[in-house]
Amino acid sequence: MPESAITGTIYRRLLAAAACASLAVLTACAEVVADTSACRNLTYKDGSVPRAQYLPCAGEMIAALEALDRQTKGALDGDGRSRAEGQATVRRVMGLMKAAGGMQLLERWDDRSLTSLNVSIHNAVTHYSAFYMVSIPGESNQFYKQSLAAATSEYDGGHRRYEEAARLYRRMN
Repeated sequence: MPESAITGTIYRRLLAAAACASLAVLTACAEVVADTSACRNLTYKDGSVPRAQYLPCAGEMIAALEALDRQTKGALDGDGRSRAEGQATVRRVMGLMKAAGGMQLLERWDDRSLTSLNVSIHNAVTHYSAFYMVSIPGESNQFYKQSLAAATSEYDGGHRRYEEAARLYRRMN
């Protein structure tokens, strides 16, 4: 078999594997949001959701962020179980955000407080997601300090944004 045919076969197999992996990730995100979630079937009117309808969904997101903050702190301290749980919680909160409207959450809503809340939630999730993208090698690794500093920075950013979102949410209730 010519080398180009082998390369093409390998490429097609890798492409198929990547497609399967993408499908698994999308399915996982869809499955983490319960059918009974307050984030499902929100009624958008004029580009936003009424506060009374949206706050139960926001409460689910804040509760997930609270757990995520604890898990991420544990992961930063080197706990492998916390890291695995945190990665699952990131997927869960992203699923909640997607069920609630996805990118519509970042639009300017008539209720500016809800807009601020959504931006804070989104920013917290962005930082926590970035944290889980950083691999922290063992202390003997030459990149340990840089990796730890990067992970710490992302955790700190996520923690600040989570606290901001929690404060905004508490003021609205």
